[in-house]
Amino acid sequence: MSDANTAMAQALSTAQGTKAANVKKPGKLSPKRVQQFQQTQARRQVSAPTLADVLRLTPNDDQIAKMVPAFGLESVDPDELTGLGSNMLRDQHDALRPVLVSLIRGEENTTALRMHLDRLVDGLVRSAYGSANFYESRRMIAKDARDQWANESRDADRMGIDGGENRVDGLRRIAAENGMKAYALACIANGACSAYAELIGEDWKPYQGKQNSRTLTQEAAALADDALGI
Repeated sequence: MSDANTAMAQALSTAQGTKAANVKKPGKLSPKRVQQFQQTQARRQVSAPTLADVLRLTPNDDQIAKMVPAFGLESVDPDELTGLGSNMLRDQHDALRPVLVSLIRGEENTTALRMHLDRLVDGLVRSAYGSANFYESRRMIAKDARDQWANESRDADRMGIDGGENRVDGLRRIAAENGMKAYALACIANGACSAYAELIGEDWKPYQGKQNSRTLTQEAAALADDALGI
C-alpha cells in the first residue's frame, strides 16, 4: 500500500473509531447538552480568530454595566483601553516606518511594515479570543450549575454552613470576573484593528493557511486526486 493510501486509511479509521468510541447510548445526553457540546467544538476549531469571533463571545457594554455593581467588580474605561490598543499600533508604525519601508524603483515597499503590524494585531486578537473563549466556558458552567439546582426541593441560594458563598454563587462570580477580563482585552484588540484599518487602508484579516483549513473529507479527496493524477 502506498504512503498516500496508508495515510488516508489511517485517518479515516481513526476518525471512525474515535466517533464510535464516543457514542453514548440513546437517552444519555439531552438535546441541550448536545448543542452545547457542538458549540464548544466549533469554538475550538477557530484556528485563526477574527475580531468578530472575539466580540461574539465577549460581554457587551450593557452586560458589563450590570456585572460591575452585581459582583462588585473594578470597572474599566473602554475608551482608554481602545485608545491603548490604537496607540500601541500607531507608535510602532511611526517608529519603524523609516526602517521597514524600502524604496524599490522609486516606489515605497511597505510589505515588511504591514507584516509586522499584521502580527501585532494577530497577537492581540488571539489573546482576546482566548480570554473570551475561557469566559464563555465559565459562563456555561455557572449556567449548568444553576439549572441543575433550580427546582423547588433545593435552595440554590442558601449560604453554606461556614457562612461562605455557595457553589453556584462562586461559579457566577468566576464567570463575571473572567467576563471583565475578556471585555478589557477585546477593547484593546478593537482599538488595534481600527488603527490598522486607518494606517493600512483596509480591514485586518487573520492569515489562514490553506492546508491547515482543509477538512478530513478534503484531505481524503486531495489524496484520491493525487493517486489518479488529476
